[in-house]
Amino acid sequence: MTTRREFLAWTGKIAIGGMAGLAVLEACEPTSFPSAASNSVTPPPPGPDGRIGIDVSDLTSSNPAKMAPGLTGPDGMPVMVTFTGGTSYYAMSMLCTHAACEINSKASNGVIPCACHGSQYDLSGKVVQGPATANLHQYDGVYDAANKQLRIKLV
Repeated sequence: MTTRREFLAWTGKIAIGGMAGLAVLEACEPTSFPSAASNSVTPPPPGPDGRIGIDVSDLTSSNPAKMAPGLTGPDGMPVMVTFTGGTSYYAMSMLCTHAACEINSKASNGVIPCACHGSQYDLSGKVVQGPATANLHQYDGVYDAANKQLRIKLV
């Protein structure tokens, strides 16, 4: 830079580039997208038996898994509810047992994947592919056919 004009042009480019870079970085903050665990749905209160009713009428063989709306387990992770056929339903933590990542909330071909390291679980929460060696934590669930609910106890 030999002139004042060149110096000012150079510093102007740096300033504009810095502002653009800051905007990109701010967009990358974790608060720029909703977390699965931070949805605003309030779960139903537990009944007299200490169980929480989760509507499972929307679970089918073609749509066998979902996150329980607004429900977080004692481990701080969302609760997944799955359907394996007939009247068989499961409620489990979405905490991968390998490296404590959150598993995917969508099942594909009867498999629930964890994107962190490739572990896979079946619809009952059993490991089908490692590196995880332990099954997902299951919550005690009782199917209420009259109300089409899985009544779960979060312990």
